[in-house]
Amino acid sequence: MDHKLMSKYLSYIVYFVIGLILTYCMQWVTVLFMGSVRFTAADSYPGDLSTLSLVVWSFLFSISHFVVLTIFSLLYKFLVSVFKIKFQTKIALMFHAFVTGCLIMYFINVFLH
Repeated sequence: MDHKLMSKYLSYIVYFVIGLILTYCMQWVTVLFMGSVRFTAADSYPGDLSTLSLVVWSFLFSISHFVVLTIFSLLYKFLVSVFKIKFQTKIALMFHAFVTGCLIMYFINVFLH
């Protein structure tokens, strides 16, 4: 296998692994944040948070996650360009959009059931 092709594939693998780790961490921070707001807001479920506010928080956290992943992809693209490895941001943005959509559905499912 060609050295450039192998380094390109390796850069994508590293990017997606770091993206998955970031997604997992942000998902748990979101769930813990919403759980702590519910827990401290009142003694009974669901606290002071209405269904509408849970949906709004779900979208806000998912969009902030999209922004974090986009900033990470730009920094990563700059880093791999130092090593003269081409990195397609189209693939990364499609990945971000997919993850954001999945997170919105996940949060709505968790917070509304």
